[in-house]
Formats: sequence, structure tokens, C-alpha cells
Amino acid sequence: MLQKRNRDKTKELAEEIDLHDDMITSLVELLEQKGILTQNEWEAKVRGRTREGKRLISFRRLNSD
Repeated sequence: MLQKRNRDKTKELAEEIDLHDDMITSLVELLEQKGILTQNEWEAKVRGRTREGKRLISFRRLNSD
């Protein structure tokens, strides 16, 4: 029973991640169409934020302790 609940939660989380991915992709495409942002600028910003985030403590890690 616990495994089924965990699978349900995993599926729910995966669906939520997919939704956020679609939303972010649509926003970036719109910004690119309007000439506000290029794909290269977006990717550079994401890489920078990812590197910056490695120095920070994850919210998920704080909650798991």
C-alpha cells in the first residue's frame, strides 16, 4: 500500500514538473519572439543560476533533516 502511495506521489510530482516545464518553455519562446531574450541568453542565465545554487543550501535538504 505504501508503494502505491509513493508511486502516486511520484506521478503527481512528475506531472507538476511537466506543467512547469511547459510554462517556462512557453514564456521563453514568447520572450524570444518579442526580441526581449535569446535562447543563448536564457541558457547562460540558467547556467549561472545553477552554479550559484551549488553554493547554497537546498530547501529540500533543510526539510529532510
